[in-house]
Amino acid sequence: MHVQVIDGANGFVGSHLAAALLARGDDVIALARASTEVVRRRVTDALLCLGFEESLVDRLRVRGLALNKPDLGLPAAEVFAERCTYWHTAALVTFFPRREEELQDVNVTGSANALATFERHARPESRYIHIGTAYQCGLDSDGPVPEDWPAQAPPDRFRNSYEHSKREAEIALSRSRSVREGNVLVPRLGVMVGHSQTGRALTDYGLYDFLRVMAFFARRTPGERVRLPCHPDANLHLTPIDTTVSRLLSLTAENREQPVFHVVNGGTVPVRDLFAVINAWLPIELVPATPEEIQEKPFNRFEAVVNMRAKYTAIYFQHHYDFAWRDMAAPPAVTLPVLDRLVSWYVREGLPE
Repeated sequence: MHVQVIDGANGFVGSHLAAALLARGDDVIALARASTEVVRRRVTDALLCLGFEESLVDRLRVRGLALNKPDLGLPAAEVFAERCTYWHTAALVTFFPRREEELQDVNVTGSANALATFERHARPESRYIHIGTAYQCGLDSDGPVPEDWPAQAPPDRFRNSYEHSKREAEIALSRSRSVREGNVLVPRLGVMVGHSQTGRALTDYGLYDFLRVMAFFARRTPGERVRLPCHPDANLHLTPIDTTVSRLLSLTAENREQPVFHVVNGGTVPVRDLFAVINAWLPIELVPATPEEIQEKPFNRFEAVVNMRAKYTAIYFQHHYDFAWRDMAAPPAVTLPVLDRLVSWYVREGLPE
């Protein structure tokens, strides 16, 4: 029997991955710090989001996870009783400052503990899959970011400590016995968003954090014009959860010599298109502006406040990203109709009252 073990199974990617594997008929063990009730609810929501029967959750086995404890606090003999694929999706995702220590504890030390636990207990021919981010490239993004192991870089070469922590985790992984034995796969994801066909999103991170901030100001002071600093060719690699999970399953269907893959779209979303769709659904006018334009005409008070509130996510509008990718790993591009579904669903259904 081949078992699928997923840590961070209550998270956005982890819960949808568990749902897709259950629907495929796999034996799934969900590891999470959250309670069994919470994990089952999250996976049930993911099953419904992906169009599967919610009763499939009855087959899910849930076990507690502690990234800072020996053997992750697991009943290791049970979890690793059979040959498995171990999915390391657990991570702290935050762009806010002064959380460097927590990011280090979860994303670097915790990841190392997950790998060490796998190496101690996993049966022969088991595989370890580390879910990374394409944005671990930091500010070193001139030309296509290659699909290979990263080099060490100081913290000031990253937009935030989250990116730095994900880079450090990959570097530690690259030096492991599992990599030398060819048992590791590292899919680097783009900006995770909701379902490509319905727009439904079970997350408040990334794009949705930005939408939440814009909606707050749009509803409070409708009709205002807001400039945001943007690269002239600013773009985002938005990757819907349904097509991303599908690509992850296809990537792991066979052994591959190269361990690192960018699971990003070949076609990106220009930020100007994102702003146009947001403007159509919220009473606000977002305008991309170059630093030179802002220097020539500084922000008014309202613009300054909005930019301050959005700065941790809007910093991604100030760059153009180009990632090496292969057809076998690339989900379909997010078209304008898909982008409209993603934004409109969140405006109608996802925003707080």
